Amino acid sequence: ELAQHKAFVWSVGGLLFTAGSVTGVHSDAAIFAHHPTYFLVLGFAQARALRFVWYGLLLGISAVFETPINAVRRWRMVRRQREQKVASPAWPWLRQALVPAFVLVPFLLLYAGGNDKFAAGLSLFMNSFSDVSLSVDVYWTLMLTVFGCLLTLSFLLPREGISRLVKQQSGFRDELVRARGKRGFDPSEFLYPYVHPRLRPKKMLALKGEYLQAVLTFGLLNLLLAVVNATDLRYVWLETEALSAATLSNYVHTGTWNLVVSIALAIMVVLYYFRGNLNFLKDTPWLAPLAKLWVAQNALLALSVGVRNWHYVGAHGLAFGRVYIAFVLLLILFGLYTLFRKVRDKLSLTYLLHTNGMAAWLCLLLFAAVNWTNVITRVNLTTQTTEEIDWEHLKQLPRDNTFLLLEHPKAEVLKIWKGTADRYRYSDWRSWNYADWRNLQALE
Repeated sequence: ELAQHKAFVWSVGGLLFTAGSVTGVHSDAAIFAHHPTYFLVLGFAQARALRFVWYGLLLGISAVFETPINAVRRWRMVRRQREQKVASPAWPWLRQALVPAFVLVPFLLLYAGGNDKFAAGLSLFMNSFSDVSLSVDVYWTLMLTVFGCLLTLSFLLPREGISRLVKQQSGFRDELVRARGKRGFDPSEFLYPYVHPRLRPKKMLALKGEYLQAVLTFGLLNLLLAVVNATDLRYVWLETEALSAATLSNYVHTGTWNLVVSIALAIMVVLYYFRGNLNFLKDTPWLAPLAKLWVAQNALLALSVGVRNWHYVGAHGLAFGRVYIAFVLLLILFGLYTLFRKVRDKLSLTYLLHTNGMAAWLCLLLFAAVNWTNVITRVNLTTQTTEEIDWEHLKQLPRDNTFLLLEHPKAEVLKIWKGTADRYRYSDWRSWNYADWRNLQALE
């Protein structure tokens, strides 16, 4: 039955993909990507009609906590039905024995405090159970077993009835719908779904005023950003001389994240002005073109950030932070494209949330499928001279590049060592992964 639902099928495909990443790459990112994907699968299994990616993730997480409660309720209901048919003598006796057991505990402690011989005998009795010592690994095994049982139980006991999230999803549309007034209502009044009632304009004059405000805002922002992009084109894109280390450091460590935050704020500005009936106002020749130009200029700004990052990699090598910036820029460019479509095709906020949520999930899967430690090591070893290579940085990278460092011609001279072979050993086939196996072979 579940195979007929596309959302469940592609989420299972993503789960199998992340499982392969955990076995092959075995990085923290691969392990992290596997967990939300599992909850996504669980959410779509709980509610077949669900397709909104954020609701699927939310329902999957909540199902782990709700399912045990629902299972107890079902068990009690079945037990009551059975008790009506055949009375069981065991449960009444057990229930009557619980109260004396609780009463016995304080008296047991009081008697042990007042009688040394009784306390010694009680201590000897309790110490007989302390011989079974539980290590940290055993505790983790028990916790993971309980958590695995909860996940499995959530699959075996699907939700009864229609989820409230499914009902809310039924009102979601990709296309914006113009909010019209009721009968007898002034046709010039418009409703804004995302604005507080006190801030909603009541007359056509107010909507026209907001249009003029939006045109002025986008006009000034476009002029300001045009100056910023012009300087980037001159000093970042067309710079032929080698940039200084201080300039490159300022580009990446300070300027990059400031520009990323500015792009996020730019997206919020577009969402604010294109949130309701302003999309359907007639005789607005300037608003949509200015908004599209604003989105296009922000895309150029994002590309400029990518060029800055590229200059820094060429000068100082590859690192995880520069890889993160590349993936963030990819998500921003895709988000700007969907924002452009929202303005052009009058699409809704739920379209943006669902589409960009899917893009973020797929980007996480793609990032987790690559062993970036080895990529960074290979790039730095092949593009830099022995004197330029930051060996300490490469040795401090997460665990997976030992075999690459040992294969380098200068490895023995520089005494590169990344830990003992015991670091990569696995207890049995269930712990096997390709990344540790490859490093273990190189060390042995």
